[in-house]
Amino acid sequence: MKKNIKAKIAIAIIGSLSFIACSYDYGLPESKVDTGTTTTEDITVPSNMVFAHPGLLHSQTDFDRMKTNVQNLVDPWISGYNKMISNSHASATYTMKGPVVTLIRGGGSLEEPLPDNYSTAFNDAHAAYLTAIRWKITGDVAYANKSIQILNAWAATCTSISGDSNKALGAGIYGYQFANAAEIMRDYSGWNATDLAKFKKWMLDVFYPVNYNFLQTHYNTCSSHYWANWDLCNLASIMSIAVLNDDVAKYTYVINYLMKGVGNGQLIKAINYIHPKTANDDIDLGQIQEAGRDQGHALMVIGLLGSIAQMANNQGLDVYGYNDNMILKAAEYEAKFNAARLSVPFTTYTNCDNITHTTAADDAARGSLRPVWERIYNHYTVKKGIKARYIKMARDIVYPEGGSGEYDVNSGGYDDLGFGTLLYSVE
Repeated sequence: MKKNIKAKIAIAIIGSLSFIACSYDYGLPESKVDTGTTTTEDITVPSNMVFAHPGLLHSQTDFDRMKTNVQNLVDPWISGYNKMISNSHASATYTMKGPVVTLIRGGGSLEEPLPDNYSTAFNDAHAAYLTAIRWKITGDVAYANKSIQILNAWAATCTSISGDSNKALGAGIYGYQFANAAEIMRDYSGWNATDLAKFKKWMLDVFYPVNYNFLQTHYNTCSSHYWANWDLCNLASIMSIAVLNDDVAKYTYVINYLMKGVGNGQLIKAINYIHPKTANDDIDLGQIQEAGRDQGHALMVIGLLGSIAQMANNQGLDVYGYNDNMILKAAEYEAKFNAARLSVPFTTYTNCDNITHTTAADDAARGSLRPVWERIYNHYTVKKGIKARYIKMARDIVYPEGGSGEYDVNSGGYDDLGFGTLLYSVE
């Protein structure tokens, strides 16, 4: 697909260490946003909120359902479980790739001359998470001990996150993943209370400052300079750290940002246009802010939106339903384009650096497989009874859903924690 030269050059710059600085105006949204509907009332966090535990991607009710159905060899849970345990990251004999003293994403740069080492984090975070789930389902402490071995090692060793601007991605993606593993393990009697406290403090001292600084400053660029996934992964990290630490203020910050934030993590900026359904669609279609960039990153946004909505849902907040189910509409848009391979409507998008996507959703990485569909399918279609044919099609392509490097051995294969057939099926 053709793009103007200016757009091509600007897009290439975004991933590099050189960024265009421009005025930072908190007063006006700088991306062209039109939701196509009236925004519903903002979601708010009660000042006296008490957190449920475990309460991030999974609740105790979720684990009870998984355990019962796996033990009774009931599908789809047993198929999902078998898919998960076939992955090496779910093994009690998993060999850690880290920890490292300084976690580097964006190395080999002026800001950080040393090379990247963030593959250590995404591998070990996934292993800590999957072995934690396997412990919850089987009760076998070998998996619990593997999970806390990983978590304790990282908390005892890693003291900083470094790199060029890409360090924000490292802090965001691996922050929410490590925190999710710890949230599952928090009630394990074998995790020494002192070590748990050290881990919680590690998340606050090492990950949270990078998350918060990025969202507050966007590294002195204009507010829509960074793609939606940059904001969303850092919001997911702060949300996870807040629940792990029972920190209502930090949790409130995330919800307020989703409602009114200056960057592209605000929901009506991440999903920047709602297109009315046609005769061939079940529902309206929500255009992703990254749809004109490429499909790998647009699908990453779907995964992050689903993770954030799920973590909010387990604390009693309906981010899934916000603005007439706009996350559902965004997922249906991406599923129609990537899974059904059908054309989707597109409205011109321009950010504050005058990067303009004018004609259509971008074909780059179209049809990429990412484990992001079961969570959304089960919430909206199974629980809520909302038909969304393209999401179901995308879900069926990867059934039972895998993850942890199965669909991509590079970092993109670890952006989402995956294995949704086991984890999110409800009937």
